[in-house]
Amino acid sequence: MAWRFKASKYKNAAPIVPKAEACVREISVGSYQTYGNNIAASGAFMAFNWEHTGSSVAVLPLDDCGRKSKTMPLLHGHTDTVTDLKFSPFHDGLLATASQDCLVKIWHIPEKGLEQSLSDPEAVFSHKQRRVETVGFHPTADGLMYSTAAGCVALFDIAAQKEIFSNNEHPEVIQSVSWREDGTVLATSCKDKCLRIFDPRAAGTPIQMQTESHQSIKDSRVVWLGNQTRILTTGFDAARLRQVIIRDIRNFNTPEKTLELDCSTGILMPLFDPDTNMLFLAGKGDTTINYLEITDKDPYLIEGLRHTGEQTKGACLVPKRALKVMEAEVNRVLQLTSNMVIPIMYQVPRKTYRDFHADLYPETMGYKTELIASEWLNGTNQAVPKMNLDPAKREHGDEPIIIHRGNLNDFIKNIENQKTKSKNQNLNQCKIAAATSTKRNDNEHFVLQVRKCNNGEEKNGNESNAATATNEKQRSVHATTECSLSQSELIRKFEAKYKTDSEKEPPCQVDEKESPTEHSTGSSEEASSSAALDTNSASGSHSPPKPMPRTSRNNSLPEATSCDSAGECNTPRPRPRTTAAAAYKPRLGPKPFSSNTGDVSFDKVFAVPVAPGSHENISNVGQDNGSDLSTTQAKPDLIVEIEIKKNHEGDTNVTGNGNGNGVQKSLTTSERRKIFEQNSESSENSTEGEDRTDADLRRFSAVRSSIAERRRVYESRSKSQVDEKAQSPVPLRRESSKVEPLKPSQQLMSSNSSNVMPQAAATAATGGIDSKRISVPEGKLMEEHRQQRGNGTTAAAGVGLGGAGLKKSATEAAFSAASTKRTSTVFGKVSKFRHLKGTPGHKSTHIENLRNLSRQIPGECNGFHANHERVAVPLSGPGGKIAIFELSRPGRLADGVIPSLVNGSNIMDFQWDPFDAQRLAVACDDGIVKLWRIDEGGLNEPTNAPLGELTAHLDKIYFIRFHPLAADVLLTASYDMTIKLWDLRTMTEKCTLHGHTDQIFDFAWSPCGKLGATVCKDGKIRIYNPRNADTPILEGNGPVGTRGARITWALEGHYIVCTGFDKVSERQISVYNAQKLTAPLNTASLDVSPSILIPYYDEDSSTLFVTGKGDSTIYCYEITDEEPYICPLSHHRCSTLHQGLSFLTKNHCDVASVEFSKAYRLTNTTIEPLSFTVPRIKSELFQDDLFPPTRITWSATLSADDWFDCNDKAAAKVSLKPEGMDTLSSIQQVPAPVKKPEHSQFASKSEYEISKQQEIQKSVSARMEYTTKLEQDDMEGVDENEWQE
Repeated sequence: MAWRFKASKYKNAAPIVPKAEACVREISVGSYQTYGNNIAASGAFMAFNWEHTGSSVAVLPLDDCGRKSKTMPLLHGHTDTVTDLKFSPFHDGLLATASQDCLVKIWHIPEKGLEQSLSDPEAVFSHKQRRVETVGFHPTADGLMYSTAAGCVALFDIAAQKEIFSNNEHPEVIQSVSWREDGTVLATSCKDKCLRIFDPRAAGTPIQMQTESHQSIKDSRVVWLGNQTRILTTGFDAARLRQVIIRDIRNFNTPEKTLELDCSTGILMPLFDPDTNMLFLAGKGDTTINYLEITDKDPYLIEGLRHTGEQTKGACLVPKRALKVMEAEVNRVLQLTSNMVIPIMYQVPRKTYRDFHADLYPETMGYKTELIASEWLNGTNQAVPKMNLDPAKREHGDEPIIIHRGNLNDFIKNIENQKTKSKNQNLNQCKIAAATSTKRNDNEHFVLQVRKCNNGEEKNGNESNAATATNEKQRSVHATTECSLSQSELIRKFEAKYKTDSEKEPPCQVDEKESPTEHSTGSSEEASSSAALDTNSASGSHSPPKPMPRTSRNNSLPEATSCDSAGECNTPRPRPRTTAAAAYKPRLGPKPFSSNTGDVSFDKVFAVPVAPGSHENISNVGQDNGSDLSTTQAKPDLIVEIEIKKNHEGDTNVTGNGNGNGVQKSLTTSERRKIFEQNSESSENSTEGEDRTDADLRRFSAVRSSIAERRRVYESRSKSQVDEKAQSPVPLRRESSKVEPLKPSQQLMSSNSSNVMPQAAATAATGGIDSKRISVPEGKLMEEHRQQRGNGTTAAAGVGLGGAGLKKSATEAAFSAASTKRTSTVFGKVSKFRHLKGTPGHKSTHIENLRNLSRQIPGECNGFHANHERVAVPLSGPGGKIAIFELSRPGRLADGVIPSLVNGSNIMDFQWDPFDAQRLAVACDDGIVKLWRIDEGGLNEPTNAPLGELTAHLDKIYFIRFHPLAADVLLTASYDMTIKLWDLRTMTEKCTLHGHTDQIFDFAWSPCGKLGATVCKDGKIRIYNPRNADTPILEGNGPVGTRGARITWALEGHYIVCTGFDKVSERQISVYNAQKLTAPLNTASLDVSPSILIPYYDEDSSTLFVTGKGDSTIYCYEITDEEPYICPLSHHRCSTLHQGLSFLTKNHCDVASVEFSKAYRLTNTTIEPLSFTVPRIKSELFQDDLFPPTRITWSATLSADDWFDCNDKAAAKVSLKPEGMDTLSSIQQVPAPVKKPEHSQFASKSEYEISKQQEIQKSVSARMEYTTKLEQDDMEGVDENEWQE
């Protein structure tokens, strides 16, 4: 068959798009002007830019799907857009990111993925005030990274964390970089329209070749076609047509193939697979992904099936080892869209997918390399070994091969191990011999055969020469295993670098007697490698292979027994622990044991590990260190055989090292069963261990025979004591409050006694407590109280601290009252407004047919204001119009022109005068505040004649605020970052406040009218005293988000409530102490929404209402002066979205209906009244517990002159009780305290209880029918004559 008629195996590869459920959905991706692909993939993860700024990176598992939350963990590492990101080809968790902030950062992704947001990278490299454009890893050298910034190409050694090469010979910005597959040279495309071949190791100039490429300065990309001599580039020609050019470096100046596509503006991202020669062209902004196949001869580019779908923001290829080869998936493209990540599988159609189609999968680039950065820089070239994708030739079948090599520190240690391996030249012969004697593929490990003893059997030794034989055996074992241990160490270091997830095993303990090199360069990765490699004896004779013994519960292999010339074998022993007790990490599996001790029981086989941090654990570590350090050189204990030594009848003592007279024998299945049955019977007869002492529950004791009992003890001891939090809002007490402060004499005694008995003083003497502020729940406090009464008192008395006991009056009173406490103190504060109810007004009270509402109002403006007579609503269109609607005339508005106030400039903010329902102040973007007066009948026609104008600022005005107590006092805040106070009677400026460094979001007056609080875009909260100083008197940290914020005062001015956004744009409410603004007392997070939460605080009920423009939910909270400070109430959910909410003063609430707050709600077409009530049974009474005397805020308390002259006056209070209504407290009388007689145990009933009982009797009698007529009066009786007879 002629070549041009030869059909390709991949010609019909079809793109298969999964359903939406199998894609990553509801993500936030913007449009970024970068030279990167915006998405990268490894064998385990995918990473892509997040949100419109692109400064954060989202990392998800490769097979992840479904909806994603806006608050999912991210990489918050850069302050500007991430321009490029790449994964290491030899480490699936090593990610490099480049950004416009001139930094390149290295991240380690844990094996389980991101469980929390990361902001601290493993390493940071700087490009010295130049925007980084591209980043990536070398294809063959481990730990070698490249990046480009402007015209600079830089190479970094990650292990040494330094720059090892830099070149600035490119005259313009480098747009793309691609390495040759063998890692010798790279190709660059530059903004100067040239393509270059670059060799960083060349002497002289590194630029080896240069030619002109695409004739447009727009973005161009370059990709080296595998290990060939050809290069493919994509870009634009002079007519801005998209081009694809193939060049051969042997004839570099002449293009081998030029393909012109279309006139689209999106740059083509080339994705090339060198194994199949499949090329995918994904254009940014395009909805199609082209598939072409590259050939060696004309036509060079053969077009395949085209995929059409969503608009592309980025694209990348998935590594071949992560493909589904049993489904004939030859490639997978991850397409990044504005809200999805779509995995597009390219499948070759076959009749059946039961078998592996080897013709579709040639050997591909592996994941192992022996070349490191320093060796490559010195001129060493070494190809990465190929791997076979056949599941039958892979250890774990068709499962994806995932490579995790730990964090950067582990990675650096592995590189150091690689260097030490190259230095040990004397071990090359052993390595070559081991490599040639054992055949393995790329997924198998080196195995060194075990050389058995000459006789092959265990022999009994005499008691007389046991010690001598032991010493000789130790010397012989040490001599014969020196070379073999070096071999196993070398191979283990080599294999440990490429352990996959499924190949990893639990880390083994490190032996003290191993070489110092292993201690210094060893890592967790080495510990997870194959530690059970067998050793060769010095004799050199090979014995037939032994079958592998049965594995134990920890799925590991038994230790190899080393024999001496006499044939005696050492008993395998676990490796001694060499870590300190404080840093001890317990094993999670059964504890290995040997039969050297005489006590062999079932408890030793299935022993539960000791809880970390316990005294028993520490003592065991010490015993292990003391007993095992004198033994022979131990080997890794992946499996310890369960062995038992049967002593002779006359032997009663067994030596610690197991060299007595006895036969070593493995436990049979029947023996294990007998031991298990015996221990099970004893555990059934044992009692529960609730009240046992700690000594009774020691490991291997008779009481601990039950597995369930040991599990219970382990779980109880393994509970973390560090981050202990109360599950319910239990009132917390400071630990320092449990004890009385020490007197000076006691302090002196405490300091003297600490030298004599420091441990007792630390554990028992609560009088020696320091000033640590540790919150302790009352349940724990009571438990400690009992323990200290039983134990601590005597110890404290022994050191002279008996006088510093617990507070008996306060603490014991709290304990005694714990059983009689209200549910509000046990289960948290129960608010009277917990079940508040929001009720919209009847439709007859609505104002309908609203139209042309303005949605261009700035975020600092609430957008809607109402008083008890009328409402003000901004209208769209030029002229800054505000419509005024009378609340006394509800109903449908007539069609036509809506009467409005024409301000002539764009509206920035507006507000009704709180003391004059007819005056409206409007701030415009020209810095002028216009004062309008509305007549009694309302507006009948549009007007542009205000009552007065106040030229407040030369720049735009953020907002305006009236004083809550003084009349004619107005505050304005401007873009010039100043705040001014005005007297509206004289139209004069009184004072100016400074100190803001950025946009001012909000200002709130304190209830007393003396202070003011601001929240700013710079993340600061400031408190001013305007009449005393023009700078803030107090400053603290506020919300970190920059979208907007609001602030208000609470609890009579002692606290401040601030609403804003966090780093991930989640809306939150924070409560601050007005005297200390360093950190919020508590923060409640709501949801992710762009609208700013606008707060309204009702000081009488301490209820906070928050909602945003475009929301449908009004969130209700109660602000308290104790933890948790923010108590959620019943939120009100409206049927439609609202554009604003405005509350009325307290005197307009219908208290007869238990209405404690009233508001008007603006929707797209209506204005609706909204009533907030509290359900009460006796609603006919005045609920004076809900309606305390309220401050008069609807009339002025003092004039402007009085306020500016500091003649402060508190606002008067008035009762809201209507005339003729009885109060609830008058019916529910408070019982007077009655003194109980001392001579009697039972007190008589109080007068209140007697009167209450009488009232109940009267009320019951009133409900019953009362008549004096008897029932027998209606009966027919006997006539009198009959009686006489």
